Amino acid sequence: MTSTSASSTAGTSTGTAPPPSKKDIHRIVAGGVAGQVVEFYDYALYGLLAASIARVFFPSEDPALGILSAFAVFGVANFMRPLGGLILGPLGDRAGRRTVLVISVTTISISTFLVGILPTEAAIGIAAPVLLVVLRLVQGFSAGGEVISVVTYIAEHAPPKRRGFYTAFLQSGATFSFLMASTVVLLVTALVPDEAFDVWGWRIPFLLALPLGAVAIYLRLKLEESPVFIKLRREGELSKRPLREALLETPWLIVQGTTVVALTFSANFVFLSYFPTYLKGQGFSSQDAFLATTIGLGLSVALHPLVGLLSDRLGRKQVAVASAVYFLVLGWPIFALLSSGSLGLVILALAIMAVGLGGSVAVVICFFTEFTSSRTRMATFAIGYNIGGAIFGGTALFLVQLLVIQTGDARSPAYFLMGAAMITLLTLLTIRRYAKPGEPLH
Repeated sequence: MTSTSASSTAGTSTGTAPPPSKKDIHRIVAGGVAGQVVEFYDYALYGLLAASIARVFFPSEDPALGILSAFAVFGVANFMRPLGGLILGPLGDRAGRRTVLVISVTTISISTFLVGILPTEAAIGIAAPVLLVVLRLVQGFSAGGEVISVVTYIAEHAPPKRRGFYTAFLQSGATFSFLMASTVVLLVTALVPDEAFDVWGWRIPFLLALPLGAVAIYLRLKLEESPVFIKLRREGELSKRPLREALLETPWLIVQGTTVVALTFSANFVFLSYFPTYLKGQGFSSQDAFLATTIGLGLSVALHPLVGLLSDRLGRKQVAVASAVYFLVLGWPIFALLSSGSLGLVILALAIMAVGLGGSVAVVICFFTEFTSSRTRMATFAIGYNIGGAIFGGTALFLVQLLVIQTGDARSPAYFLMGAAMITLLTLLTIRRYAKPGEPLH
């Protein structure tokens, strides 16, 4: 980053208006969290229902290969995220953060609902998995603008001394969506007969995305624009070509942004989407797998704001570094516990992982807003974050499942997690100029 860029990142107060009241902040956070719930509800459902999706859209004599195909389609959405980011990120820098907030949540709500009414492979043949891929591409496109817009929006509204705390609620909302999805799936599996579940029962959770999305859209339409964006527009400082400016003037920030989220995506997707399938593969019943996952998710929801608050006191970078070291050291023990065959030890492993997730997920996304400049913040965020998501998130479920199949070792996914932790750690050590806790964004 150039000295000018560094100065703008950690510069003076925006000076646009009095700081929002606590009530306003709560309303702003609620609108942001609602969209996060909708976005990650889709990701959660796909992971939780991977076995049914495999049987419905990718029938195979070998169930493991069917699940592998389903996970490959899961990854397709993440490879679409960079394109969504390339379009929606610069749009947020030119037209406003709020505009992207509404577009992203509307698109992902409709596309998730459509998955629930999609004909099966038995009904329309190869067209069924093709249409599933198309809808996953649309979901990935909209997701490419969701996280970057909502994190930027809340970080630019939040009091400087509580930026980590308030943005952490976004990750709590995302994790809560997995908890909600897990509960919905558990209820549906309990109420729908086994023989009917693959026929129509699996559709119910996807159909619920439409009313959830309607609530999120309503809340976001009532939000006002970010004060940082308003100041830029009033002073005529909006970038006319934010994408070009980001690529030409701060390319190193994009590289750092791509690799700093290696652990964010790897750990989050393994924790949120892979573990139910993994535990079933270890011989646990669906109920035990969902029980253990639900406990881990609940703990994670509660811990994210606390870790965010800790980062407001100790520093975002320090907490993120500690989280990367945490997974580097404990990645193997976590999977050793997960493959032990004991439900108690599995719950312990999920609790250990939940503790580390706050620093690798909630804190890192806030940190992103602090080493980028307001003129191109969303463009830079979009490119780096979404390319990182495609590389490390899009491949996560496929690679960890492939590791288990190829090695026959249930602990082998630890290598993927530890490798991602090392990449994030090395990147964090290269980031030196950023807004410290208590310093306003500009």
